[in-house]
Amino acid sequence: MSSEKEVNGITTDIYQQLTTARSYLRTLDDFYARAAASHNTTLEHYQVLLAVHCLGEADVLLRVLAEHMVRDRTATGQLCKRMQQIELLDLNYESNSHRPQLLVSLSPRGKEVLRAITEDGLRNRDNYLQALPFDKRQYLAEAVRFSWLDGLENNSAPRPSAGL
Repeated sequence: MSSEKEVNGITTDIYQQLTTARSYLRTLDDFYARAAASHNTTLEHYQVLLAVHCLGEADVLLRVLAEHMVRDRTATGQLCKRMQQIELLDLNYESNSHRPQLLVSLSPRGKEVLRAITEDGLRNRDNYLQALPFDKRQYLAEAVRFSWLDGLENNSAPRPSAGL
């Protein structure tokens, strides 16, 4: 199987597109890590805040949060308890259950920190993208799209040979 694909009339290497997309995603993580540090928190805390917000913002089961973040439930619970201590999360126990489960929600401070980090990260992302020439932005967009959606859009997409 060929590792090349034609994109907008240009033949591109699949591995090069995957590397470009991964590099861009690491760059994005760096923008958010720096934004989190400027708000006295970590990228890991930001990712928890973002996940809780996206999962419903109030009373998210710890089990669901851990599954969403692809993390161990115990480690996620410990992280959430540390985040409660610095007032980023509110934790409660489900009261009407024979086996109470930990419920996670954003605290008022957590909501503010989430908003501030997101705004800073988006601003940095936009500045980075605007500094790139148009053709590089277009290639980057295609590489990211390819690395995530190509198999869904086209089942006949070239795949690397099994011998690699």
